[in-house]
Amino acid sequence: RVICMPIIIGILLIAAAVYMIFFGRKKAAGELLEIQYQETKTIPEVEEALLAMHDIDPNYRELVEVKGTAACDDPPTAPYSQKKVAFYTAETYKVSEETRQERDNEGNVRTRTVKHEDKLSEEESAQPLLLTDADGRRIIIETNGNADKLDLVKTMDRFQNADQYNANMYTNPYRRFREYSPSFGAGYRLLGYKQVEKTIPLLSRLYVLGEAYMENGQIYIGQPREKSKPFIVTTKSEEELVKNKESTAKFQLFGGIASAVIGVILIIVGIV
Repeated sequence: RVICMPIIIGILLIAAAVYMIFFGRKKAAGELLEIQYQETKTIPEVEEALLAMHDIDPNYRELVEVKGTAACDDPPTAPYSQKKVAFYTAETYKVSEETRQERDNEGNVRTRTVKHEDKLSEEESAQPLLLTDADGRRIIIETNGNADKLDLVKTMDRFQNADQYNANMYTNPYRRFREYSPSFGAGYRLLGYKQVEKTIPLLSRLYVLGEAYMENGQIYIGQPREKSKPFIVTTKSEEELVKNKESTAKFQLFGGIASAVIGVILIIVGIV
């Protein structure tokens, strides 16, 4: 088993290299090309293009790049920071550790402590996220089911032990999480709870690249039907996005090459 382990690790590294070079780099490069290729359109220009095609094809959709300001008709209050925002997601995790004894193949006993984070709850704001221009025109951004694709700003990443968390329950929007120790093994210990909140602040500048369509006289932008096309909603500028995608593409390429080389070396060592 010891002799085969380098070979197994080498094969896994080569597989990771193939993914990074041929899939990860391709995805980053494709998104970079779309960002650079698309010309920024104003909301009236998007509306004009959609209306022009509506009589020909009521289901017409078009990939567009739009910039504007984040807004919401009824701004929700983010549950942890207690700030009015354009959009938020909030998650609560139970953090615990388990100490257990393990016996190896030679009969030696060692103690190992494993930390666990279990998601207890998650939510996102229900009100539509809007992109608006200086004249008050707007586009609705599809967030339902796409929250994980939005580039949100982390506004809270807080850990509280169980006593602190329950003591603050009256100002906390979530119910108290009670722990019944007898249901766990003797080596189990509850450490506390972690709260993670991500938002799009009100009035922040938004860059959106996605598929626009018209429904009931209202413009929407959402995830493109063609999976290879990007859906980007971010408070970063276009210049920042370009730099990030260029860095990601380079990392995937050179990281993949390095993984492949190390993988080959490990396989040779394992065979020898």
